Amino acid sequence: MMLTVLLISPAAWAEDASPSAPAPASAPIPVTPDIAPQTALAAAPEEQHEDRSNYLQNFRQDSDEYVLTSTARGLSPHRSMYLLPYSYSQHYDGSRAEVVFQISGKQRLFGTNFYLGYTQRSFWQMYNKKDSSPFRETVYNPEVFYRWTPKVDWLNKWGSDFGFEHESNGRDLPDSRSWNRIYIAPFQSKGKYLVYLKFWYRMPEKKKTSPTDTEGDDNPDIERFMGHAEFQVQRQFFGDHIAHVTLRNNFATGKGAVALNYSIPSNDGSVFFCLNFFNGYGESLLDYNRSVTRIGLGVMVTR
Repeated sequence: MMLTVLLISPAAWAEDASPSAPAPASAPIPVTPDIAPQTALAAAPEEQHEDRSNYLQNFRQDSDEYVLTSTARGLSPHRSMYLLPYSYSQHYDGSRAEVVFQISGKQRLFGTNFYLGYTQRSFWQMYNKKDSSPFRETVYNPEVFYRWTPKVDWLNKWGSDFGFEHESNGRDLPDSRSWNRIYIAPFQSKGKYLVYLKFWYRMPEKKKTSPTDTEGDDNPDIERFMGHAEFQVQRQFFGDHIAHVTLRNNFATGKGAVALNYSIPSNDGSVFFCLNFFNGYGESLLDYNRSVTRIGLGVMVTR
């Protein structure tokens, strides 16, 4: 699949970015790669009068120069967290309408720049009463990574994540899917935008000796469809609106994907209303080798 996307250059974004940090949001905008850069655009630092002995303080993000990547002392947002009560696709079995949701968080380890991250995405056939509303698939994604965010002017707010991640769906054969990757993910989190690039190497697994071999590779061709890299950009518009675009493409096979999420804060800022669109391969592990088009409406807790 050939994808063509016109993006504004980071230099142009930097010119119109406001000197202060954008309003609250969490994802890898990361506030992506870890969108932590997958997490949201963070708000301008607030004066903190809370008692730091309060346990809940551990759940508050520390402000720092990389405002979109949230380097909190304890538990903090990682990738976006959302609920799509209604999404529609014609490209899978069962009910064409599904509930899709994702939870994600990361834990800083012992005050270092090492993190444990966990993301879980579920596809729930809630409207498929005929089959007793099953979960079609849940994808589990633990990882460990090091976040490098040097505070030197000449790098212009560039940093990078270096990590290892596992992704699997926990299913029995023949629907079992999994892979392990090591990755490097440079990102720039500045003003009203975040740019995030992720390059990975899939760790090899032994070939199956038979279709029922539980120790062999369940998806040896996954890189043909998922490629070896991903590009994400998040941009803030109209105050607190955020557009988040993700692109993948394996130029050797022409397989890839494009995802768009547009989110708007509620009046009280407690949630973000979102429109989600996906087209291509790899939306879920079960369908990694099948092109899927999906559109969904929902709410986000962190962006």
